[in-house]
Amino acid sequence: MKQTKLKRFKRIILKVVFTFLLISSTILISLSSNQSCNAKENNQLVIEQTDSIDKDTLIVDTAQIINNITEELIVEVDKYIKTKTNSHHQFIPKYLVLAGLKYDIDICFMMAQTQVETCYGTLGAGREKSRHSLFGVAYQRYPNYENAIDSYCKLLHKSYLGNSRTEQHLLTKYVTLRGGRYAENPNYERDLRIAYNHIKKNTNIYQLQQDYKNIL
Repeated sequence: MKQTKLKRFKRIILKVVFTFLLISSTILISLSSNQSCNAKENNQLVIEQTDSIDKDTLIVDTAQIINNITEELIVEVDKYIKTKTNSHHQFIPKYLVLAGLKYDIDICFMMAQTQVETCYGTLGAGREKSRHSLFGVAYQRYPNYENAIDSYCKLLHKSYLGNSRTEQHLLTKYVTLRGGRYAENPNYERDLRIAYNHIKKNTNIYQLQQDYKNIL
């Protein structure tokens, strides 16, 4: 009888110990799993925060690069214009660059045309005391040079560019989409090409504008 009780007691003890070990093991596994999940969540949070910082840094860096290229373009345009005339309006280089970038028009082309027409606003209808007509647009009077350049860019897009036509086509045949000539001078395109090629060859303006486009 005593042996039977002892055996029962041992079985009870073994069950208690086994249950205790099972519960302990389950608790340890659960804790380990939670720690693993927390670690994964923390790692994911760090990754997301890092990605966010990288994106913000990239945006800031891109904006700074664009600003640097724009400023360098203005300096380059001003430097070249001064080789032709020292009496040009001080903001014409800035207006030409900003309009060229805004409307995606070749800045060298714009410079060549105003050089041929009014020598950057120092001759004829391009003078401040005349009509501010930098590009010699017939009978047009502008309140300032910024407005003259802006209107010229809009005119190019509306009447001259499009249907796969670019500024390079105008250097060969400067006519509207309907065939009307920009100027009566039969040598107008030749004069434009000479000015354009000289500007493109002797400055970094064209390349800087391409760099600007590649970033966008």
